Amino acid sequence: MIKALVGLNPDSIKIFAMKKLLITAICLNIFQFAFSQQPRLVTKFSYNWEMFSIDSSYKLKNTAEVRNSTSFSSQFNQEHITGQNLPADSIKAIEVREAIKGFESEYAQIKGLKWQSVSLPHPARYEQELNPGVNQFTGICYYRKQFVVPANYKGKHLYLRFEGAMQTATVWINRKFVTQHQGGYLPFIVPLDNYVSNAGNNEIIVRLDNRDNANVPPGKPSATLGFLYWSGIYRDVWLIATNPVHITDPVEANTVAGGGVFARCENISSKSADVIVRTQVKNAMPYKASAIVVKQILINLKNNIRLQSITQGLEISVNDVKDVEQKISVSSPDLWSPDQPNLYLLKTEIWSGDQLIDNYSQKIGIRKLFYSRSEGFKLNDKPLRIVGTNRHQDCPFIGNALSEAAQYRDLKRIKEAGINFVRLSHYPQDPSVYNICDSLGIMLGDPIPGWQFFNNNEIFKNRVFSDIREMIRRDRNHPSVIMWEVSLNETYPPDSFRIKSSEIAHEEYPGDNFFTAGDTYAAKQTKWDVPFNSWIDPFGRPQDIQPESPGFVREYGDYEFGGSSSTTRVNRSNGEKALLQNAWNLQWEHNLLRGPQYYPWTIGDATWAFFDGFESFSKTTSDWGMMDVYRLPKFSYYFFKSQIDANAAANKPMVYIANWWTPANKPENVIVYSNCDEIALYINGKLIKKLRPDSGPDTDYGDFEKGGNPFDGGNCTHLTHPPFTFKNINWQKGDVKAEGFIKGKKVTEQTVKTPLAATKLKLIADTQGKSLIADGADAIFVHALITDENGTIMCLDNETTIHFSISNNGKIIGPAMVKARGGIASVLIKANNRPGSITITAKSKKLKETKLIIKTLERSK
Repeated sequence: MIKALVGLNPDSIKIFAMKKLLITAICLNIFQFAFSQQPRLVTKFSYNWEMFSIDSSYKLKNTAEVRNSTSFSSQFNQEHITGQNLPADSIKAIEVREAIKGFESEYAQIKGLKWQSVSLPHPARYEQELNPGVNQFTGICYYRKQFVVPANYKGKHLYLRFEGAMQTATVWINRKFVTQHQGGYLPFIVPLDNYVSNAGNNEIIVRLDNRDNANVPPGKPSATLGFLYWSGIYRDVWLIATNPVHITDPVEANTVAGGGVFARCENISSKSADVIVRTQVKNAMPYKASAIVVKQILINLKNNIRLQSITQGLEISVNDVKDVEQKISVSSPDLWSPDQPNLYLLKTEIWSGDQLIDNYSQKIGIRKLFYSRSEGFKLNDKPLRIVGTNRHQDCPFIGNALSEAAQYRDLKRIKEAGINFVRLSHYPQDPSVYNICDSLGIMLGDPIPGWQFFNNNEIFKNRVFSDIREMIRRDRNHPSVIMWEVSLNETYPPDSFRIKSSEIAHEEYPGDNFFTAGDTYAAKQTKWDVPFNSWIDPFGRPQDIQPESPGFVREYGDYEFGGSSSTTRVNRSNGEKALLQNAWNLQWEHNLLRGPQYYPWTIGDATWAFFDGFESFSKTTSDWGMMDVYRLPKFSYYFFKSQIDANAAANKPMVYIANWWTPANKPENVIVYSNCDEIALYINGKLIKKLRPDSGPDTDYGDFEKGGNPFDGGNCTHLTHPPFTFKNINWQKGDVKAEGFIKGKKVTEQTVKTPLAATKLKLIADTQGKSLIADGADAIFVHALITDENGTIMCLDNETTIHFSISNNGKIIGPAMVKARGGIASVLIKANNRPGSITITAKSKKLKETKLIIKTLERSK
C-alpha cells in the first residue's frame, strides 16, 4: 500500500484516504444491516400452487406375473443390469438436457391452459382405483407457483427446501434453469439468490418425471416393483431466509459428518452423558466475519433445566465455513426410550456482539444402544425385545402425499398396537415421521431407497452412496432411529459394495452409538453391525454370514405362509376364520422368534406389514397387514395390543373377543386376546368357563400352504400375554361376553352380539384424536357402519353399496360409491383451505341416509 502511494501529490493522498474512509463506513453499514435483521425465517411454501399433468389419462397396462408361487423364496425377483457404463457426468448431462428439451416443447403448449389449484403434499393424480398398480399416474407433470419475496426476507440468503418429489425434479425460477434433482425420497435445495426479484412477482416451475429410470435408486421398473412409486410433490416445501452469516443446511453443505447442526451423545449412563454438538457456520459476506459466537442451549423438556456451551469469538473468511464442536455434560440425564420418550430442546444460536444473527432449534434425545450376539439388544443398558412392524408411507387414492397430521394418525395406530419398532420400508419417509416417533416413543429402522434391483454402472452406485450420506445427515439427530439400513432391500450386490456402504455410513456418524443394518442374502462377507436374518424354505431364519454378530428378522408373517397365496393375506370381507388365520400366523412365528432357538441372538422381529398395501404387479390390495388399507383393525391387531401390560404407561386392561358371533353349525373355538390373568366367558348371561391364559406346548406349524394347526392352545410359551382359547363352544344366538380379571378382581369386559337385520347406517370420522386440518392436503377416512337395531355391525355384509356425498368445505378423494367389506364401507375425505364444517352424507337403497358433520381446524401459519 505504501509503495502504491509513493509519487502521489498531497491532494491525491487526501482523496485516497477519504475514499478508504468512505469504503470502511459502507462496510460497517453493510455489517450492521446484515446483522440487524431478524435471524432465520422459515415459511411453509406449500400453498397456492398450480399443477398440470401431461400424462393424465389412464393407460391400461397389463399386470406382470411377478409373484405367482407358494414357494417362500419366490418373493425374490432380483434384477441386475451390467450394460454400458457411461461416465456419471455424461449421464447427468443427458438427464438435464432431456428435461430442458422437454420443458421447451411442453410448457409453451400448456402454460395458458387451465391448471389445477393445489396445496402440498399433492399427488399428480388422485387415483380412482383402490390399487391402481401399473395404471398409477406415470409421466410428466408440472407444478408452478407465483410468489413475492416478503419485505423482511430481502437482503438475506434465500433458498427452498423440497422434502420430497417423485422422482426427477427439474426447477426453473423466472424461466431460468436452476437445478435438477434425481430421486424421490430425500430432500433437495433450490437456491434463490441471484434468481429472484426482490421488487416484484417471481415464478417457480417444477417439472416432475416419475417414469422408470434405471439410474435412480430404487431403479426397479414400476411394473415389477413390490410397492408403488406414486407421484407429485408429495411432501412439504419450505422457504428459508438467513443472514449472510448463518448455519448451513446439511443437504446444501455436503460435508462428511457435518453441515448444519449435528448432535450425538457419548459416555451415556443413568448418571451422566456428554452431548457433542457440531455446528457449521458459513460466511457469505464479501468480507471476513469476526467475533462470531456459537451458543448451544440444551433444555430438558421434562423439568426445564437448562445447560449451555459458548465458544470464544470466531473469525470466518470470505465465502468460507467454520466447523465448531462443543460439549455439554448432562448429569442424571432423562434418557429416551419407547416407554419414556424424554426429549431435550437444543437451541443453537449464532451471535455477533449483542445481536442474534441466526438460530436453529430441534428436539433431541439421549439414549445408549447396544447389540450383542450373546446378550441381544439393550437400550440404556437394559435388555429390550424389539416388537416391530414394517410400514409403507402410502394411503389409498392419495399415494405418498400424506400430511403431517395423517402421518401422526398412522403412527398413533401403530404405537397403540403395542409395536415399539417400525422399519420404514423401503425408503426414507417424511421428516414428520421421525419427529412423531421421537415424541411417541417408536424406534425406527431407516432404509435407503432400494428393492430387488442393482445397476452396476457408476452413477447408480454413486447415487446409492449419496443416498446413504444424505439420509444420515437428514435423520442423524433423531433418537428414534436405532438402525440404519444402508443396504438395497433384497438385492444381491457384490460383497465389496455392501462393505463400502457400511463404511460410508460410519464415516457420516462417528462414535460407538451408531449401527448399520442390512441383508446378507447370497453374500460370503458383509460388515453390518446388525445383519438381517436370512430365509430358508420351508421355514428357517439363519444369520450365519456374520456368526459373531446378532441378527434381526426384518420381515415375517406373510410369504412363508403360502407365498403369493399366503393365508395371512385377508381382509374383513374374507370373514372371521380368515382373520383368525392371519392372527395365528403372526402369533405362531412371533412366539417362535422370541424363544431360545432364536433369542437373544435374534434381537427381535418385524411383521410384514402393519397396514395392507399395494404392489404394482397386483390387481388388488395386498392384505398382509394387521390393519387394512382403510386403517380398520383385524384380529391380529388386538393380539399385539394384548401384549402390552395392563399397568404400562398410557395403557389399561383390555379384552377382545376375536369372533363376530355369527351362526355356526358345530362347536368351535372362541379366541380371546387379553392382558388379564383370567377370562370368564358368558353366553347369554350364563357362565361357560373361566380360564387362565393358554399354556400348551410349542409345536411345528404344519402345512405352511394350508394354514397349519391353528389355535391348539399352545405356541405361546414366549409371549408376554398368551391368548385364551375356549374350546368346543356351541354357538347360540344372542351375545357372548368376556370378563377380564387381574388378581381376582374384574377390571374390564367386552360383549359381542349376533347381527340381526340391517336397519341403519352409522358414520364415524377416524381422526385418531387429531382433527382434520383445513390446509388443502390433510385427509381422513370416514367409515359407514351398516348396523342392526342394537348397533351391531353386519359383519357378513359384502354386498351393500354405500353412496357418499359431501358438502361445504371438503372433497371426496377416490370413488364416492363404495361396496361394504365386512359391513363397513369407507371413504377418504380431504378438507379444502377454508376452516369450518364438512357434512358427509351416506345412503344405500335399503337404508335411510345418515349425516355426519366434521369441524375442521385452521391450518397453522
